[in-house]
Amino acid sequence: MEHQNLHLSEEEKIRQYMQLKRSMLREGMTAEARERLGRVRSANPEFASRVEMVCLQAIQQGKQIDDATLKQVLEKLGKKREFKITRR
Repeated sequence: MEHQNLHLSEEEKIRQYMQLKRSMLREGMTAEARERLGRVRSANPEFASRVEMVCLQAIQQGKQIDDATLKQVLEKLGKKREFKITRR
């Protein structure tokens, strides 16, 4: 029974963290930036999570994330590494 209570506590912590994250993003981002992030989340949830983490760090430093700033973050994180393969 104690193990089940511990598990519920962990689920509650995760739920509270997600709620806090959503609240911070809502307060720290403009409506346009939130809309763009929502579209990114629909297309690529894993990439959107990485973008959210960068935005949350900036918000914690007191910065407001507008659409132009979000575009910069998306561009920076979205750059693919190029590999040159040479055959011998």
